[in-house]
Amino acid sequence: MQTMSKRYAVFCISWLLALPLWREFHEPSQTLWNVFLAAFLIATVTAVFLGMRYLEQYHIEVGEARFSSSNDERSEI
Repeated sequence: MQTMSKRYAVFCISWLLALPLWREFHEPSQTLWNVFLAAFLIATVTAVFLGMRYLEQYHIEVGEARFSSSNDERSEI
């Protein structure tokens, strides 16, 4: 059994999110708006796919960001 790569899983999930957005925001009588909305949703899904492909190709792992809350630099006012 062949497993689905992370890239294609995220691609499928992004389409599953784009379809309800289309159903919610499309307006039957507004052709220009519908064309813009379709282009935006397709561009978003494509960007997700290409972004995941880039991260997998260069073996980049996106992790949790941690910031130090200590104030090491002491500035005089």
